[in-house]
Amino acid sequence: MRLRNPTGLVVFALGFIGAYCLLAAAMTDGRALERAVFGDAERSLAWGPNLFRVLLAFHGLAALAVGIRVARRRDDTAERAAKSVPCAAEPVRTSPTAWLALAVLCGVALVLRLWKLGTCLWFDEVLTVVDFLRLPLREIVAVFPSQNQHMLYSVLGRISVAALGETAAAVRLPAVGFGVASIWALFVFARRISGTREALLACAVMTVSYHHVWFSQNARGYTGLLFFTLASTWCWVAAVRCGTARWWAGYTLFVVLGMWTQINMAFTVAAQGVTYLTMLGCLRLEHDRGPRTAVDPGYRWKAWVAWLFAVTGSLQVYALSLPEFLRSALHEESKASEWTNPWWVVREAITRLADGGVGSIAAVAALAVLAVGWFSLARRDWPSALLLVVPAVLGGGTMLALGHHLWPRFFFFCMGFVLVVAVRGGFVCTDALVKLARGGAGGGAVARVATIGCLALALLSAFTLPRCYAPPKQDFTGALAYVVSRREAADTAVGVGLAGVAYSRYFAPDWPIVTNAAQLAELRAKHARVWLVYTLPEELKAWHPEVWSAVQTEFSPVATFAGTLGGGEVVVCRSR
Repeated sequence: MRLRNPTGLVVFALGFIGAYCLLAAAMTDGRALERAVFGDAERSLAWGPNLFRVLLAFHGLAALAVGIRVARRRDDTAERAAKSVPCAAEPVRTSPTAWLALAVLCGVALVLRLWKLGTCLWFDEVLTVVDFLRLPLREIVAVFPSQNQHMLYSVLGRISVAALGETAAAVRLPAVGFGVASIWALFVFARRISGTREALLACAVMTVSYHHVWFSQNARGYTGLLFFTLASTWCWVAAVRCGTARWWAGYTLFVVLGMWTQINMAFTVAAQGVTYLTMLGCLRLEHDRGPRTAVDPGYRWKAWVAWLFAVTGSLQVYALSLPEFLRSALHEESKASEWTNPWWVVREAITRLADGGVGSIAAVAALAVLAVGWFSLARRDWPSALLLVVPAVLGGGTMLALGHHLWPRFFFFCMGFVLVVAVRGGFVCTDALVKLARGGAGGGAVARVATIGCLALALLSAFTLPRCYAPPKQDFTGALAYVVSRREAADTAVGVGLAGVAYSRYFAPDWPIVTNAAQLAELRAKHARVWLVYTLPEELKAWHPEVWSAVQTEFSPVATFAGTLGGGEVVVCRSR
């Protein structure tokens, strides 16, 4: 049923929201917010409540201003229509068959991501549960003690746990939802810059991707960041071309939610800013190589308005936790190790591609296809092509400059972009091969051969999925059961490094905590044998070198429990 006066409803909603925000900002003080969050007046949020109230008042005034503007323009529809600039972008037409194919892919993706969802949690998931998901919702939005806090995911995970209980499946359920939603987001984005056929093929590969399934069963915000990256970029491309308010509003909303999920969303926004400045410079210079896509004349100032509200909206959702973030999470240290070496990231990426069904040699060939695909997109629409590569360059460069760990999962939010470029490269390479084979004639054979090739790649990737399900990400429970079954009365068991944190805080709270070699020697003196469990040796070497040395000289490995996390095997040792 259509509303008779939707504009009036919009005006009323904006007026109500604006008045409510102003009233809440005026009537609430900092101590009241602290009591509402923590339930008492003992803990302090520093200057966070004041920032929250200021931003709330700002957004209230903004809502009222927009409502007044809409109300004033409601009665001059004809005059505005005469003066308006038509949408600079052609509407994207999608057949019902394509939507049906997308629905089937999303259904298959949901089944694949729900299968064996309840396997053992790995280390980061354990921290998510014990540090955040066990808190009340009101506290989750006000704490940011470490970079492990993916706030929107923590909120959704808390709701899932409250409804279904604290199980591994319930903890991971929001990641599944975002994973399936990201397939839809990839389609609506890719069809705008590559067409419906290539968009569906990219979605097909993502549906059965080993890596996408892995992250969709990971209780962290990475699939959420992927979804908001694709959705915001989709809205950005449409807003720059069309300039309508709904596209800019959608873009702003997706950016704020993406930032609330993980602050690495800032790299996507920064990439859009770089593209904006480049387009602006080309248009101003009236260079022949300016943007080849149609551009809305008002995008120059509309982009700044969208970014203004994206920044203030992001500060609003983080306001209460921002003091703690600046005090602690921002200053997390990454010890010099192999994880800070950029070449390790390259080797690990090739290894992960091999796990996903692409051999090391084929992985190198895939890089060539990606290069071909990106240049093809750049020749046709270079602003969109920039949006596909700049986020990864900015993210990697920033992490490298800060000496931060360069784990491949930091680049997972670019997976959709990689698939768009890969499919485009497949079509271009197929076109060249078919023309070479036919002496210059391509025709419809190109699309058919390229489609078959992409589907074959998806099938190859599907055959690797059993490896994603076979072991858990990290088998802490398997190692625990092994130790318990062999441990005698005079023995003791201990975890060191990250394994020590996981066992003492979640899997085996009765196990002692060991942080240095002296504590380990004391345990050996008091007990007949010491069973020791560790994982991720790179971390142990960097943060506890003396413990690692003791493990190497005084303990013998007796069992190793495999996991799908790279280097995340859980090793059980016994004192000599």
